Amino acid sequence: MKNMPHSFAVFGLGRFGTSLVSHLAQADVEILAVDREMARVNTVVDQVDRCVTGDASDEALLKKLDIAQFDVVVFAMGEEFESSVMATMIAKELGAPHVVVKALAPRQAAILRRVGADQVVLPEVEIGAKVAQQLVDPNVLDVLDRAGVTISEQHPDEAWVGKNIIEADLRNRAGLNVLAVVRNGAVQVPVDVDQPLQASDILITLAASKTE
Repeated sequence: MKNMPHSFAVFGLGRFGTSLVSHLAQADVEILAVDREMARVNTVVDQVDRCVTGDASDEALLKKLDIAQFDVVVFAMGEEFESSVMATMIAKELGAPHVVVKALAPRQAAILRRVGADQVVLPEVEIGAKVAQQLVDPNVLDVLDRAGVTISEQHPDEAWVGKNIIEADLRNRAGLNVLAVVRNGAVQVPVDVDQPLQASDILITLAASKTE
């Protein structure tokens, strides 16, 4: 049986990184937390064994922290893609055994895997999938599938960005019913139909399958 990881280094203490630290703190594991901003570091100081202010893409810092000693290294700076790429490459070169990196889009995830990431997480996409499962019972999904109805997730088309759901007229123009919107990691159910759509939103939609 594979040994469970006992030590974690988490870089990037935004919403995702802070949530990760909070959940890890409930387990009997060693945690190092790192962020560029002292204010963010201070928010988790009571939950971790050690906290440091610094840049995850700074090779000297990663060497000083002896990053290879941690069972799992997490780079949670999704909004700083270039830093995530550099940090991943450096961590693997220094011998980090398991590097987990946050990405904001599938294309970013593919690049991060190419440069050495052992695991890539797309929190918003994964939240979208979970919401879809929670919204519809598995048995109901089977019934919908047989009836030619599908539930899927997608980013808004360019023509929809800046318009609300009513203005975009998704039901009539695209045959879509929007069940939920995932924005910045937060799930909106029910959907605010007056809120303008953003390019980074993930729409959980229900639609009839096309027939030829």
